[in-house]
This record gives sequence, C-alpha cells and structure tokens, in this order.
Amino acid sequence: MNVVKNRMTSRSRQAKGGARELFGHLTGKRRHQSAGRAERIRGAVRETTTEVADWAATAARDAQRRFRSR
Repeated sequence: MNVVKNRMTSRSRQAKGGARELFGHLTGKRRHQSAGRAERIRGAVRETTTEVADWAATAARDAQRRFRSR
C-alpha cells in the first residue's frame, strides 16, 4: 500500500509543479517557473525511485521463492 501512496504523491507533485511552471511562464515570473520545474522533476525522480524499489523488492521476493523450493 505504501508504494501506491508514494506513486500518488509523486504524480500529484509532478502535476502541481507543471501547473506552477505554466503559471510562471504565462505571467513571466521566472521564480515560479523554476520552482515549478524543480517540483516537477522532484516528483519524477521520486516516482522513478519508488518504481526501482518496488522492482527490487519483487525480484528479491521471487528469488527467495525460487531458492526455497530447491
């Protein structure tokens, strides 16, 4: 369940960052634009690390099952 929560958080952070970046672009405020870009990238990185951690946990669980049955 924690994986789903992390994914939702990171995707909402990406959406919020994208909206803030667009707002900065439309109003010409570079501070908002760069802060939005940073938040969007932070969300993407967090989503990627969550996916890698999930993949590693699944691989470890599968390896345990394979070696236990021998």
